[in-house]
Amino acid sequence: MSLTRRTRCLVIAAAAAAVAIVAASCSSEVAVTVSSAPTTSTTAPPAPIVWPLTGLPAPDQAATQQTAVVAKIDNSSEARPHGGINQADLVYEVQVEGITRFAAVFHSQVPDRVGPVRSARSTDVDLVADLGSPILVWSGGNANVVGEVNAAAAAGLLINGGYDVASGDYQRVSGRFAPHNLFANVAAVRDGLGRPGEAFPKPLFTYRTEAAPGQRRPGTTSTTLPPSGDPVPGITISWDLGSSVTYVWDAAAGCNRRFQDGAPFVDEAGENVCPRNVVIQYTEYGPSTADSRSPQAYTVGKGGGLVYTGGRLSTVLWDRPDQLSGPNLTLADLTPAQLTPGSTWVALPPPEQVVTNLSADQASALL
Repeated sequence: MSLTRRTRCLVIAAAAAAVAIVAASCSSEVAVTVSSAPTTSTTAPPAPIVWPLTGLPAPDQAATQQTAVVAKIDNSSEARPHGGINQADLVYEVQVEGITRFAAVFHSQVPDRVGPVRSARSTDVDLVADLGSPILVWSGGNANVVGEVNAAAAAGLLINGGYDVASGDYQRVSGRFAPHNLFANVAAVRDGLGRPGEAFPKPLFTYRTEAAPGQRRPGTTSTTLPPSGDPVPGITISWDLGSSVTYVWDAAAGCNRRFQDGAPFVDEAGENVCPRNVVIQYTEYGPSTADSRSPQAYTVGKGGGLVYTGGRLSTVLWDRPDQLSGPNLTLADLTPAQLTPGSTWVALPPPEQVVTNLSADQASALL
C-alpha cells in the first residue's frame, strides 16, 4: 500500500528527529573529558634540625646557632664531685702534670653551676678552635698562657670568658678548699659574651641515621643503623699517671658508665657520668710552648684511635688538617665512623697508653 504524501512527511520528520537525537548523544560523548592522575611530589622532606655536637633534635635553627662555652674543669681527687659536667655535650680529657683535666663543652644545655674551674693551657687554643669561636671559661695561668689566650681571642679563634673578664659570673663555694672551689655560672657567661648567629659550632662527628627495616637489628625495634665494631662489655684506659678510667656499656640506660680508679664517677647530684659515646684519639704530647714543665697535646695532625658506642668497639683513624677542622673519624675502610646521637667524651691519651677490653664478668661486677 503506498504512503500518502502526508504520511511520508511524518516518517521523514520522525527519522530526522531520531538522527538528531543520535547526533546529540554522540556529541555529548565526545565532550566528556578525562581527568589526569594526580602527580606525586618528589621533593625530599627538609632535613631535621639537630644540635651540632650531639645529633639530637633541636627546637629550632636559632637555638643551634648559640655560642658554645668550653669550661676548663679540674679532675684531681679534691675537685670531685663536679658541677654541671653531666650537662656537657662534649668533654675532652687531656693529660696535664700527673693528672688529667677536662675541657667540657656546653651548647644544648648551659647550666648555671660548673666547676671547679681551673687554668688554661697551651693545648686549649687548638683544641677548641673548631667550635666556631667558643667562649673559654678558665681561671689562672702563667703570663705566656694568658698571652696565648688573648692572642687567640684577637684572632677570633675563641672568646675570652675567663675569671679576669667575667669575675661577676664566678664564685668561691663553701665546703671546698682553694683552688678546687671556684665555680662559674656558664649560662650567665654566655648571656654576657655570646654572639648568637655569628659564633656557633658546626658538627664535629657523623651520627647514625634512620635505617630501613631490613637494616634494623634482629629482635629490636631500633630505627637507627647498628654501630660497627666488635661487641665489648667495657674498656679501661690506663693513663700513665697512676690512674685508670673505665667505661662499661649499660644496655638498659643506653650509655657508657664511667668509673675512675674503680669507683663510680658521679656529679654533685650523685648522677653517674654516662656518655653515649667514648672516643679515644691517641695524641702526641710535647713540652708546652708557654711552660716547658707542662705537657701540650698536639691535636692538629693525625693518628689512630677507638670509638666505643652501643656496646661495640671500632678501630678508627683521625685526621685534623688544621685547627679550624674537626677530627674526621674514619673506619679502616675510610668510611666515616658513626656515633650514637647523644653526649660524647673524648680521651686524648699518648699513643703508648694501653686500652684493654673488659670481660663480661668484670663489667657486670661494676654495674
